[in-house]
Amino acid sequence: MKLTHLRLSQFRNFAMQEVSLRPRLNFFLGANGQGKTNLLEAVFMLSRGESFRSGQHEHFLKDDQSRARVAAAVESPAGRGQLILDFSEGRTSATYDGKRTGFSTLSAQIPVVLFSPESLASIKEGPDQRRELIDSVLATRTERDSKLLREFSKVLRSRNILLKQIAKGDTRSTTRGSLDSLTTVFLLLATQVTEARLRALREIEPEWKKSVAQIFLSSGSSTERIEPAHVEIRYEISRHDAMGWTADQIFDAFSKRLEELHSRELQLGASLVGPHKHDLRFLFSKNDSRFYCSQGQQRALILAFKIAQISVHHTVLGRYPILLLDDVMSELDATKRNRLMEYLEETTAQVLITATDLIWSRQFPQERNAVFAVENGNVTVTAQGAVRAVGSDDLSIFSRSSTDPLEDAAT
Repeated sequence: MKLTHLRLSQFRNFAMQEVSLRPRLNFFLGANGQGKTNLLEAVFMLSRGESFRSGQHEHFLKDDQSRARVAAAVESPAGRGQLILDFSEGRTSATYDGKRTGFSTLSAQIPVVLFSPESLASIKEGPDQRRELIDSVLATRTERDSKLLREFSKVLRSRNILLKQIAKGDTRSTTRGSLDSLTTVFLLLATQVTEARLRALREIEPEWKKSVAQIFLSSGSSTERIEPAHVEIRYEISRHDAMGWTADQIFDAFSKRLEELHSRELQLGASLVGPHKHDLRFLFSKNDSRFYCSQGQQRALILAFKIAQISVHHTVLGRYPILLLDDVMSELDATKRNRLMEYLEETTAQVLITATDLIWSRQFPQERNAVFAVENGNVTVTAQGAVRAVGSDDLSIFSRSSTDPLEDAAT
C-alpha cells in the first residue's frame, strides 16, 4: 500500500497544497510550527479518522473556514483509488472512489504506524499511552479487530452514561434494565477485545525481544547489551499477569470483578472493569522498566515494539503499513537513530519522516526517495529532480474545480 499523491485543502495551516510522494522515504524538513506534523496528521487521519494529537474538530480547519479536505491517491495490489476525508459541520466523513466508507475498513486497508515523541515516552507516561500501543496494532491488523475496538468504545460510552444517570439519582427501573442488558454486551466485547490484545502481544513479543537485543547490541557497550530472555511484556488485569489467559479465564475474571465493584460503579457513575483499565508492563531484567530503566532505554524498548509491530504486520498480512515518523530522530541517540535507519533501509515500506535537519541521514537514491522543505504551510522539493511526477493517471483525479476546490469530488 502506497500513497502516491496527497492534497490538503484548508486543513490546519495549509490553504491548498499538493505533494507527490515517493514510494520509499519522504523527508519533510523545516523549523517548528511550519506544518510538518500537520502533514503526518493528515495521513494518519486518512486511515484512522481521528488525530494522534488532542484538539477539537474546528482545529482541523484553517482560519475561519467552515470546511476542509484531505485527499490521497492510493496504490495497492488491487489497483489505484482515491480516498477523500471531509471535515464539515463538526463531522468527519470518508469516501473511497466516491463511496462512503467506515474507518474500521480504512484502518485495515490503509494501515499506518506512528512513531512520535509521545509514543516513545509511553513507558513513563500513564496506562492510556501504553494501551494505545497495543490498540494501534489491532486497529491496523484486520477489519474485524478494528471494528471490535470501535464497538467496545461505543458500548463503554453508553454504559457510562447510564451509570452516571444512576449516580445522579435516576431510580427508574427502565434505566436499571437498560444497564443490565448493556452490561451483558459489554462483558462479551470486553472479553473479545482483551483476547485480541493478548493474541497480538503473543505474536509481537518474540520479534520485540529480537529487536531489543539488536538495538542494545548495536550500542557497542557491554553494559548496554541485553539478551532477549532478559526482557518480557506483561499484560495486567487487576494487577495479575494475564498473558497466558484463555477467553474463558478472561470472561470469568471480568464477571467476578463486575460483581465485586457493582455498587462502586453505581456510586461513581463509571465503568471500573474492562480493557480500558488494563495496563502493559515492559520488564527489563525482571524489573519494571518504568522505574528501572533510563529514559534512553525506555525509548529503545518502545522503538523495538514499533519495529516488531511492523515486522509482524508484514509477516501476517504480507504487506507493510505506511510508517509515520514525527520528529523522533531528535529523541534518539546516534546508535538508536542508526539502528532505525538501518531497519528502514531493509523494509520496502513507504515512510514519511519529519525533522528539523538531515544531519543524521544517509545518502538515498532520488528515484525512490525525496526531501521536502516545509515553511509556513508550503511544501517544496528541496533539490531539482529529487521528485518526478507520479504520472498523469495519478494527478488527474485531483484536478481542481474552477470555483471551490472542495466541490470537485463526491462527498
